[in-house]
Amino acid sequence: MLQPQQETEEQAQTKVFDWAAWNTKKYEQLKLMYHPANEGKRTRAAGASLKRQGLKNGVPDICLPVRNGTYSNLYVELKVGKNKPTPDQIEFVENINRFGGFGLIVYGSDNAIQVIETYLENKMETLNIKNNVFPANRAANREKNKFGFCGKECKNCNNTGCLGRVERWQEKN
Repeated sequence: MLQPQQETEEQAQTKVFDWAAWNTKKYEQLKLMYHPANEGKRTRAAGASLKRQGLKNGVPDICLPVRNGTYSNLYVELKVGKNKPTPDQIEFVENINRFGGFGLIVYGSDNAIQVIETYLENKMETLNIKNNVFPANRAANREKNKFGFCGKECKNCNNTGCLGRVERWQEKN
């Protein structure tokens, strides 16, 4: 028996934006949803020029710059299969959440669509989210024996916004 082929990130993102185009009558806010084209191969000089112009590492794949009643915006880093977010992507999502938006790493197009619909209906609390990842069963267990930026042992702390920041800070300094 042949296994169904897993969608690529490109296919998943296309499916999400096709869905959005088909649903703008139901959710007019989807007209504002976009993909920040922040990745791609460039020469070193072109990359440096773009960084001076505002290009940032870790920017999520999907942005919906619309307030939903609770959050100021939605950012979705779309992943498929066994792909994992980079440290820059994790940090960007954490910062979005820190400043009043809703950032999330989401696996698969169907889950991304579910997140976007749930966001627009202001029902994010109905989703089972762990460590800024949906679905929760895809979240890495980052709490295990780690200390957050706040200095508390993560497994004994409810402040999920700071998980792993100490390690990234130590790597950079």
